Amino acid sequence: MTQRIRGITDEEASGPTKDLFEASNILLGRTANLQRILSHSPLVARWFLPLVAAVRQPAAGALCSVRLRNLACLKTSTVNDCNY
Repeated sequence: MTQRIRGITDEEASGPTKDLFEASNILLGRTANLQRILSHSPLVARWFLPLVAAVRQPAAGALCSVRLRNLACLKTSTVNDCNY
């Protein structure tokens, strides 16, 4: 299965989208594909980044271990018959 909405690349990002990508790189160490896709709707993308940071980064409030988060990702992929 291929994605239907192409993500915005670093080279294409400008203005608030570029700022959002830079913040994502600082908070998460990278800009996730979903963040790139959501950036077509800047208001949604601005809401999504703090949520992901709070769930994934212990310094931002994440309470569960990396191992548990990875297990949740794998289980969700399995349930949804996703190869990713």
